[in-house]
Amino acid sequence: MELRNVDPGYDTEDIFTFQIAPDGDHLTDAPSYARFHMGFMDRIRAMPGVESVGVVENVPLNEGVRDTRFLTSDMVADPDGGVLLSLTWAGGDYYSAMGINVLRGRAFREADHISDLGNAVVSRSAAEALWPGESAIGKQLQVEGAETWETVVGVVEDVMQYGFRDTPQSLVYLPLVGQTEDSRRVSSPAYVVKTPRADEIGPEILAMVREVAPNAPMYRVFTMAGLAADSMVQLSFTMLTLGIAASLALILGAIGLFGVLSYVVAERTQEIGVRMALGADAKRVRGMVMVQAARVVGIGIGIGLVVAAGATRVLDTLLFGIASADVGTFVGMSTAMIMVGLLASYLPARRASNVDPIEALRDD
Repeated sequence: MELRNVDPGYDTEDIFTFQIAPDGDHLTDAPSYARFHMGFMDRIRAMPGVESVGVVENVPLNEGVRDTRFLTSDMVADPDGGVLLSLTWAGGDYYSAMGINVLRGRAFREADHISDLGNAVVSRSAAEALWPGESAIGKQLQVEGAETWETVVGVVEDVMQYGFRDTPQSLVYLPLVGQTEDSRRVSSPAYVVKTPRADEIGPEILAMVREVAPNAPMYRVFTMAGLAADSMVQLSFTMLTLGIAASLALILGAIGLFGVLSYVVAERTQEIGVRMALGADAKRVRGMVMVQAARVVGIGIGIGLVVAAGATRVLDTLLFGIASADVGTFVGMSTAMIMVGLLASYLPARRASNVDPIEALRDD
């Protein structure tokens, strides 16, 4: 299935994720929260088997991101200017832990999170939307309504935030500390821990949370592999249901076609008897019945194609890796229905070719 081979822009194996909400008198502003999270990431990084640790405001496949308008210096004078992009915050070794490729420039450094440097990282499509055909490195952008400007230091690959069937998000990543004194970028981010012990490291991290923040709840505890599997459950069930329904429809169609042709042949028994009495051989009678069946199937396929073409907008929400109006699919299914029709008409045709002319005429 194509959905299982899609590249979401990040890894899903060997990643443990959780959130905590630390509180205390020492946590009063963005720099203090940043120092807490940077220190806690250092402790997790020192655990056996941990390869890298990062934080993010919105974990892919689990949480949505906020859409907002961003301006470049060329857009400020335009009252209708700005590009609608998605916004989130990230820190630590987030891109390394998630396997998100840094395409140009660099990822965030520790200095970006504990000071007000005003740096930002953008995804590939966000960079293209803001500065088409140009390098984004060193360019400045501004959240609509903000007073400060952010300088782009890196461009990373797009990621699928909501699911493997969705369009990758055009994301702008900001660091944990803003440029104004009252900013509090991230107080309770999600941690992402790259480790082959993703399925078993949870209790150890929980014990560590109890040490550094005794009153902080640990919640949204997942593995990325689990989130990836859950994201495909609903679609897999839908596709299984549709597959069963399609198979039943094909079987019922074949039974119905057989019944219709059997009835037509029965109604033409006398005609067939006359034809055979006048010299028509069995092969010619079979050909006559098969041609009639082909006409019936052809009309049915024509009507089906018209209905299917009108239903493509609904199918677009259920398909992945294939267009709803895919010519190959339409041709393939039409060919399959022709084969079903010919097979369904074979027995009536054979029975018609075995009609005894004398018995057929006697039944009149």
